[in-house]
Amino acid sequence: MSVDLLFPVVQKITNHRDDGRYSLIHSSEYVLDGLIYRLNYDSMKKGYHPIRKEIIDAFIKQLQAMQSHYSKIFAFRFDLSVPEGMHVTESNVLVSNLFERLRGRFKKKAWNEQPIKKFAYGWVREKKAANQVHYHCWIALPYFQVQTAGFGNTGMIGLISELWDELTDNISRVHLAENSRYSIVRGDHDSLVDFVERISYLAKNSGKFSSGEGQRIFSTSKLRMKESN
Repeated sequence: MSVDLLFPVVQKITNHRDDGRYSLIHSSEYVLDGLIYRLNYDSMKKGYHPIRKEIIDAFIKQLQAMQSHYSKIFAFRFDLSVPEGMHVTESNVLVSNLFERLRGRFKKKAWNEQPIKKFAYGWVREKKAANQVHYHCWIALPYFQVQTAGFGNTGMIGLISELWDELTDNISRVHLAENSRYSIVRGDHDSLVDFVERISYLAKNSGKFSSGEGQRIFSTSKLRMKESN
């Protein structure tokens, strides 16, 4: 689906090479593949930072892939703390292992009496000033199997917390972001736009740093678009 632009979207993108190669979006609206998205950016207010193009592009494409497989998906945001002083090499591996363990749990017929066959996710690593490294994450799931994030030790967030406790020896915690649950319906572009705007905060340039050792500052699932018949 494409959108006819009655008024051209004004977007400014700059390219950088100071800490690896990356591009920054300096606008509250962004066009990707002919579709308009809102971003969590406002140059007139303090606390807003330009958005890393490579990150938000990857997030959007994974959400689009989920939409190609399911007419309705459920998505939410959560954050991960890591053991104090842990090197990013180790913490990145922990986060990757979390999603792999989730994939393993999804194989059980525990989700509307079926396994979860496909899901999408994304994460970013951040560190600000003297703060500890932490991770912001999102996950998207088939709505007919998951309609809520759960609470505390229950539901999907409870499962994520259980697995994170196992991986970090009960040292680190999972935080479910407030007002972060979204239902995304195929054919209702606004429902996708709302979630993209929310997770564009994860793609902000602030707090993104290179370890100098080739460690990723973000990653996503590798879900492919459903092939058209």
